[in-house]
Amino acid sequence: MPWSLKFGSIFGIPVELHITFLLLLLMFSFFGVMPLIVVILLFVSVFIHELAHSLVGRHYGAKIKKITLLPIGGVSQMEAIPKSHEFAIAVIGPVASILIGVILFLFGSLAGVKMYFDLNWVELNSVSEIIRAVMSLNFVLGLFNIIPAFPMDGGRVLRAFLASRMDYLKATELSVRIGQALAIVFAFVGIFYNPWLIIIAFFIYIGGMSEYETNRMSSLLKGIKVKDLMIKDIFTVSAGDSLEDFEKLLIEKKHKGYPVVENGNVVGIITTNELLGVSRQKWIETKISDVMIKDIVIASPDMEVFDLHTKLTEKNQGRAAVVEKGKLIGFITKTDILKFSDILSIKRM
Repeated sequence: MPWSLKFGSIFGIPVELHITFLLLLLMFSFFGVMPLIVVILLFVSVFIHELAHSLVGRHYGAKIKKITLLPIGGVSQMEAIPKSHEFAIAVIGPVASILIGVILFLFGSLAGVKMYFDLNWVELNSVSEIIRAVMSLNFVLGLFNIIPAFPMDGGRVLRAFLASRMDYLKATELSVRIGQALAIVFAFVGIFYNPWLIIIAFFIYIGGMSEYETNRMSSLLKGIKVKDLMIKDIFTVSAGDSLEDFEKLLIEKKHKGYPVVENGNVVGIITTNELLGVSRQKWIETKISDVMIKDIVIASPDMEVFDLHTKLTEKNQGRAAVVEKGKLIGFITKTDILKFSDILSIKRM
């Protein structure tokens, strides 16, 4: 996720901290030590929430890529989420947050603290007030994530329930529509009562659209391999060629990107973006190896096209080299995948 910093790892799972947490720390540091402690404890609470998702997901066979922590929740990035266990994976997060709230309530009560719902985490004067604030924030975190709308956990719980009664894509579409209807209600209420509800509504509406499009594409491209779409008649450039040489190839072949080959191996990809990032006066002296994209996506011919699309999106790249047994055999672009997806969508209407 953009604007996230590597924080560490636990059980082999990388953990990233979103910059908004650091901004919260900075902001509440002006109010004193106690509000700062609340933010840190909120960080711990969100971490437990997401760790619960990850551990249950791993138990059911999902590959956990990383956890990203945000103040209002977090994101556990998983590959190959088992659809039959989506309910358990989704619901454990809110359950963990609410359980933390219950534990803090019991602990505070046994310690003689008057426990009640209190979201005042700025004007704090005692440890008992910190306990109340963290308890309240965990209840809010748990209840907020139960809202039946993507990208909250509640949206996934709702889809899991609907998917047991209908097609998975239909279940996604219906749960997204329900979530977006709630978003409209939130936005309307927010106009008159609380502007924050408008922000939450936008977050829900866009998140729902993204979830549906991802699942629609996954459904359309199911069973389609990279070898079915890749371009076999490919043109390559040498790492030692100059950008002036590359410009001539662009004019001749009219493609925007090409694999870069050195000693028979694919070592990068260069596109018009890299060319235009260098002033024209320096094209003759600048080598392709100086500006090419080196951290590229390499696809195998039997790779699922949707999985490749996901990797390209994560790396914010538009194309991939297709390699088999160390030999370049094809080239495929994200645009090709999207065009093919659109054609399949029209065909199935």
